Amino acid sequence: MKKTFELFRLDWRRILKSPIAFLLILALIIIPSLYAWFNIWALWDPYSKTQDLKVAVYSADQSVTVAKKKVAIGDELIDQLKKNDKLGWQFTSSKKQLDEGVKTGKYYAGIYVPKNFSKDLISFVDGKIQKPTIIYSSNDKINAIAPKITSAGATTLQSTISEELVQTVAKTLMSSLNKAGFKLDENLPVINRFSSMILKTDQQIPEINQYTDQVIALQKKIPEMQAKLTQANDFVNFLPEANKMAKKVVGVNQYLPEVESAGALAVKVQGKIPEIQSAGKQVATLDSDFDGIANTLTNGISEAKTGLTVLNKTQTVLPEIITFGKSAQQVSSQVKNDLIPKLKTTLPVIQSAVDQGLTITDQLAKNIDNDLNAVNKLLEQAKNDPDNQELKAALKTNLEQLSAHTATLQANNTQLANTLQSLQDAYNESAVAAGKPESHLLDDPIQKLNAAATHLGQLKTKIDNVLAHYDDLSLTDIQNQITPIIAFAKQVQNTVSQVQNAGIGANVKSVLAKFETMITQGDAVLNQINTAVLPKLPSLLTNTQKTLKTAIDYLEKYQKQIPALKQEIHDANTLLNGNTGTIVSGLNTASDLYQNDYPTLKNKLQLATDFINNDLPGIENDLTTTLAMANAKFPLLEKALNDATDLIHNDWPFLRSGIQKGAEAIRKQQKTVDLKDLIKLLRRDATKESNFLAEPVKLQEKHVYPIKTYGSASAPFYTALCLWVGALLLSNIVLTNFSLDDKQKERYSKKQQFIARWLTYIVIGVAQAVFVALGNIFLIKAYIVSPVALLLLAVFLSMVFMTIVYVLAAMFGNVGKGLAMIILVLSISGGGGNFPVVLSDKFFQFINPLLPFTYGVNLLREPTGGIYAPNLWHNFIILAIYAVVFFFIGLFLKDRINPFFEKLHKEAAKSKIIH
Repeated sequence: MKKTFELFRLDWRRILKSPIAFLLILALIIIPSLYAWFNIWALWDPYSKTQDLKVAVYSADQSVTVAKKKVAIGDELIDQLKKNDKLGWQFTSSKKQLDEGVKTGKYYAGIYVPKNFSKDLISFVDGKIQKPTIIYSSNDKINAIAPKITSAGATTLQSTISEELVQTVAKTLMSSLNKAGFKLDENLPVINRFSSMILKTDQQIPEINQYTDQVIALQKKIPEMQAKLTQANDFVNFLPEANKMAKKVVGVNQYLPEVESAGALAVKVQGKIPEIQSAGKQVATLDSDFDGIANTLTNGISEAKTGLTVLNKTQTVLPEIITFGKSAQQVSSQVKNDLIPKLKTTLPVIQSAVDQGLTITDQLAKNIDNDLNAVNKLLEQAKNDPDNQELKAALKTNLEQLSAHTATLQANNTQLANTLQSLQDAYNESAVAAGKPESHLLDDPIQKLNAAATHLGQLKTKIDNVLAHYDDLSLTDIQNQITPIIAFAKQVQNTVSQVQNAGIGANVKSVLAKFETMITQGDAVLNQINTAVLPKLPSLLTNTQKTLKTAIDYLEKYQKQIPALKQEIHDANTLLNGNTGTIVSGLNTASDLYQNDYPTLKNKLQLATDFINNDLPGIENDLTTTLAMANAKFPLLEKALNDATDLIHNDWPFLRSGIQKGAEAIRKQQKTVDLKDLIKLLRRDATKESNFLAEPVKLQEKHVYPIKTYGSASAPFYTALCLWVGALLLSNIVLTNFSLDDKQKERYSKKQQFIARWLTYIVIGVAQAVFVALGNIFLIKAYIVSPVALLLLAVFLSMVFMTIVYVLAAMFGNVGKGLAMIILVLSISGGGGNFPVVLSDKFFQFINPLLPFTYGVNLLREPTGGIYAPNLWHNFIILAIYAVVFFFIGLFLKDRINPFFEKLHKEAAKSKIIH
């Protein structure tokens, strides 16, 4: 955890050091809140301003005379509406003006009272009942909600007229009966005829109900039919995307040869499984023996330094001896007693220096060979992708490394040649002085070393010339310049190989043996040493020192890399031998898939391609034509069913109830009521009776968990939505992977990087939640029963949403962000935020319990309206499960899934369109 928090602190140091990054993070904290606040403000209390909703009204009603009184119901209706401020009533001067205003959108709806309205309304007086009609028209395309509000206003108007009519008729009837002293005995024939009609109609009500039920059932299916039609239209709108997907299927079919090649490769590699397993054993052996290798390198460095010390001691006494010998011109006892023992000690050091120099030559030759192979591989890739800048950068790195290795090998060969030349000169001088033949064993090695050094210098010059103008060249130009250099490098390698095969070590050993034999002869050669050997020793010792220093520098350079190399070998051993079963299983599975399942898949893909090319265009055309016809006819069907349903719902219950009540009353009267009782009943208080008939039932409303405004009620939905949007915005701006140098990558594991960046996301998410929650409480002053609980639950919900989005983005990259966007889109429709999900299609009812957004909105509703603990804990636990599951999926599967999606991303990036 310590390293994890180191990375976490590194994130925030980088953010705070960069003003632009800090401002972006600050914007990411604030912007999602604005999204929530603006939506909540916009929906704060829309139904309190219905007086601004313009509804045109025009009455063409003509007055009629009833009982010598002039009746104009339309005019009375206009007068009543002028006093009503629930809607923005606009009184027009003509029906044409009303219709034109509704069509243009000047008015949201219009109410037209026909000229026969009053006449039809009182037609029951004559016994020829003609139901009056008010024509309501609305412009549905202006707004989705406005027609519903205006329709409710029209329905209320209709109900009010009906209630007033019932109350007025009842009151008038009762008053008339009381005033006139109605004589039942004189009107019994009329009453009997009226009773007979009511009883007969009452008997036919079940049959009438069957017809009305069928109409209502059909009308109830309108939303479902509309939804299916909408889905069909949406599908048509999706056809371009479907065509794109179809083209991709065709494109995939074109890649089948490459798939077959990959499958064949899998089968071939499957046959190499024993070799892979053998390689694992070799890596394990290397891992177990690595400490011995490291000790060998350390011993080599120690041995070289010891030799260097010996050379330094020899050089310390050499100047005095040379000076004394020249001045005295006689055999010096100091040469015998001091120099010769040191010289004998020096000879093995010279052998060791040469051997180490040759070892370095071999290693550098291998490095150059590896560099050339890497360059050749990159050049082959450049042929297929000449615009790949990453490839260009990688090639430059390899060329720079090749240049460095070439320079090191050149210097090493030059130094070796100088050392060998000094050794041979020293021996030959002493041999001539002693009357012995010269040795030429080292002539050929010296010549080959110098030739190799010359060629290596030429190769480095050629490479450096390309690197000097590298950034200004295209990959094609670079390829053209490097190709001849590679050919020359092969010649240089041949020269270096000659050095390696020249047997230098054995020749040097032979010369040193002769030299040692000569100087051990004692007094016989003291004079020759003094006159011939001493002048040559400084050059020999200096060159040997340089060779040893070069070897020490080279070995110490690699010694520093030993810990990292050891860890890499250990990791390779763990990876290879720990996952051998997985590798073998994967190869077997891939091979089995290619050999058994791929032919079927190939056939099905070919069938799909044929369908897309041959049948899909015709199906698309038929579907478009059919839907166009359905879209044109559906509004007519909907209007007819709505009108019929409106008649059944609003008028038929009233008529049916009246008929049933009348029939029941007639039957009871026929059995139990006599004339005196009826007269007594008719003489009751007319006002009370009329009020009861108009409004027989009172409605008492009770609100559980009341919320004062619509905006406050919608705040949980938009708050949860803004938290998801905030997480999505953050994933599109802030990287999910750390940018680390090589040393840091070795220090921190992938899981530590994953957790540290997750903590950064969580901190920003908490800030977003706190900001929006405090804004809801103090800025827009939304109605909240438990503000503290809202703040804490918003922070918790932000952590859950941020974890889900972070894991998706970290695992799948752009694909994961797309998945998060899809979840957002589905959540808006299927999360049940603004409308009950049961009113939606079955698909949205199905996904509702699967969406984390559903539980997030429900969780925030608790502190808003009042906390019901079982609901709160239910939503809290489910969200916690979402967070934990997503977190551990990301922690343990990210590194396995990432390579595939990184490869997918690179392939997409080649289009130069997708980033």
